[in-house]
Amino acid sequence: MTVWQNQPIIRVRKRQIFLYFFINIFAGVGGKYSMEGKRLTSYAMEELECPKCGHKHSLKKYKVINVTEKAKLKEEIMKNRLYQFSCEECEYMAPLTYDSLYVDSRRNIMIYMAPVMNAEIKAEIAELEQEKGIDKRLVDNINDLKEKIMIVDNHLDDRVIEIIKIMYLDQIKKEMEDDTLLNILFDYNRDNYCFLVFFQKKGIGKIPLTREFYRQVEDKYKEAIKEHSTDGFMKIDMEWAGKILFKNHNKFCLLYTSDAADDRISVD
Repeated sequence: MTVWQNQPIIRVRKRQIFLYFFINIFAGVGGKYSMEGKRLTSYAMEELECPKCGHKHSLKKYKVINVTEKAKLKEEIMKNRLYQFSCEECEYMAPLTYDSLYVDSRRNIMIYMAPVMNAEIKAEIAELEQEKGIDKRLVDNINDLKEKIMIVDNHLDDRVIEIIKIMYLDQIKKEMEDDTLLNILFDYNRDNYCFLVFFQKKGIGKIPLTREFYRQVEDKYKEAIKEHSTDGFMKIDMEWAGKILFKNHNKFCLLYTSDAADDRISVD
């Protein structure tokens, strides 16, 4: 099971050092500025003060993470090592979040994480959108980035996953009466899929997801998904999925009643 972030987040802002280090095996060839060049793994060294004790640290901030060339970086993300601040002075630890591009050419996907959108990031995204033939996603936090990675690694469609999340909300209505729903995230253990449901008081619950139900939803909403998709960076979340389900309300009710009603939430 994946380790999810639940600590206060440190947002990293741009500082003084702007020298980027390209660590791709082709980095020394030609030196041409191209779209392919913008997808090479790169990082900058920046200074960051510990928010607890004020001790200054030299931080390696990744601008591009290309796991096709540096597969170990994916493991670092999933184990909460890459986007993590650790103070050697007072041992304070917290997640880091900053804008960066995740690239997996084998899975044919780019994921841009932008905690705060600004004009510079919009311009960069617009330039990246010129590249065709690759899926593009936009997220604003580390957990959503990790979820997208897991979904694509399991050869699933995140658009279908978000639709199913909306469907499963009906199962947790009772739990939500006296508690606050914080998040719903896809997870898996070997060949078993599930959704982890995060409550403020009750903690983490789990709802199983079968391949059969996934395929039914995928088939039912194939045309609607296509209609609501673009070639650019899309923020695929429950808000996006809700637009499809509200438009296809009758189909949703029939499908959910007949095929998903037997699944129940269990709180760990």
